[in-house]
Amino acid sequence: MNSFSSKLLKYKMHHVLFWMVYYVGWIQVYRNYYENLSDLMQVTLVYGIAHASLYYISQYFLIPRFWKKRQPLKFILAFMILLLASTVFMYIAIRAILGDLFLEVFDGGVFPWFVFFGTSNVFWVTLMLSVKAMIDNYRGQRANERKEKERLESELQFLKAQVNPHFLFNTINSVYVLIGQDPKKASDTLIKLSDLLRAQLYDFGNERIPIEQELEYLENYMELEKIRKGKNLTLECTLDERLRGFSIAPLLLAPFLENCFKHLSSHHDKPNIIRIRLIKESRNMIAQFYNSYDGATLKNPGQPGGIGLKNVCRRLELLYPNTHQLTINDMPDSYEVTLILEVDEE
Repeated sequence: MNSFSSKLLKYKMHHVLFWMVYYVGWIQVYRNYYENLSDLMQVTLVYGIAHASLYYISQYFLIPRFWKKRQPLKFILAFMILLLASTVFMYIAIRAILGDLFLEVFDGGVFPWFVFFGTSNVFWVTLMLSVKAMIDNYRGQRANERKEKERLESELQFLKAQVNPHFLFNTINSVYVLIGQDPKKASDTLIKLSDLLRAQLYDFGNERIPIEQELEYLENYMELEKIRKGKNLTLECTLDERLRGFSIAPLLLAPFLENCFKHLSSHHDKPNIIRIRLIKESRNMIAQFYNSYDGATLKNPGQPGGIGLKNVCRRLELLYPNTHQLTINDMPDSYEVTLILEVDEE
């Protein structure tokens, strides 16, 4: 309630300040045309009352009631009646203030005065309504931009939050199986999992993180998977030294690594390979995720994606619009994802 009152007071003060400037400015402009300052002050007050009445009634009654409801004829008719009433008021009031001087200006004719006052009213109310419309349009655009930004931030937070449940779902299922087969390995898996979750909880709260921090997370992820998958697994991870100091969105690359394990071959007579390379070219980072692949042994060969990959594709659209390129190369014996990303140097 106090906030509303303060906003209302601030809103009123803006209007009071405007009409004070209007009043003083009008007197300064016409002070040399009046011998009597009192007459000028009274005439200026009449102008202010007429113009304010035209503006406020038009802005807060006629426009919402008729114009915004697509009733232009009713709006024009009501505005003309209001304009006539305002002009009559000005004619009567200013004539009473100036007396004989008023009659001398246009040789006592009524029509020229009505044209003069009417033109003045139309000019000023049109000017004020136009300025108000531009201000409202600007504020509306800003409000829409804020809403869109809030919507995108909310969606990003939702997408980022989905990484954890998806990863947990896969890992907990593996731990469940390992408990019966190898309790020691299950225990080691849970320890690695807790390290990863701790990093997500405390280290990835910022909009951008150093590429080294993301890579460290990927390496820990691979160690966790190595415990789960066994010894017949070859993992390679290289970082171009020129990339140090670059920053990216947190957990942006993790779904690609998860996708590698999802499509990983299950060879018994040769290593199952996952290779990650992060390379710098100009202002771009090239992230390559390669894994050996055996389509014949997979239930859904040639079907890239899943929740994680769809998630990261949407995050890329939101975080790096028009500054990223994603390529998926699905071969008979290998699966490769290449992300070209324009990143910022810290």
